Amino acid sequence: MVEIMVAILKNDGAVAPIIGALLLVMLTVLLGGVVAAAVMDNGVFGSISSSTPMAMIEVKDAVGGVPNAVQYKENFVILEHKGGDPLDLDSTFVVLSGDGSSYVGKVGHGGFKVYGQVTAKYYDLAPSGTCATYKSNNPGVDDGLWSAGEFLVLNGDDSINGTDASTVRVSVGGYSDTSNNYGFREGSLITVKVFDSTTDRVIAEGIVSVRPLD
Repeated sequence: MVEIMVAILKNDGAVAPIIGALLLVMLTVLLGGVVAAAVMDNGVFGSISSSTPMAMIEVKDAVGGVPNAVQYKENFVILEHKGGDPLDLDSTFVVLSGDGSSYVGKVGHGGFKVYGQVTAKYYDLAPSGTCATYKSNNPGVDDGLWSAGEFLVLNGDDSINGTDASTVRVSVGGYSDTSNNYGFREGSLITVKVFDSTTDRVIAEGIVSVRPLD
């Protein structure tokens, strides 16, 4: 064994590749440890190991119109969970966008209706802390989970016109100081996107045409 070592040491051409390979392995291990420590120290480990839920969400219906012909409370968008993972409503949010209207200011305290591109964001879909309208329209998800076969009904007055605490935020045109109520124009197309807030990725998306109120 000693003779072999001596032979290798005497051969400069053999020593250089061996030392180089050992240094490369050590450097790889060292860098791996540094990256892992940095990731866990910054609290990113959970988001890296998390995966986006997989679910099939279908936009079943959209009905309504914009004031004054149709009131905000008569606007509905209905979504159905068709299969896949149950969605935790605390970490699921929905964004609706399309041509419509919202009220700027607080209803009854001065303000005006604005028409244009509406974006309605539901940042938290869990029933707790929401208004009575949302709770009564969604009795099937009172356990905090949106599971296969269950519907989610979104209403233009889910924010109670901005008078109560709500996770619904509505902007229209250049206005963001709305009462967080909304209506979409009859015959227009609404884009619906369902997001997972943990990974900030899209779970499902679709487009639906707004039909007139019966």
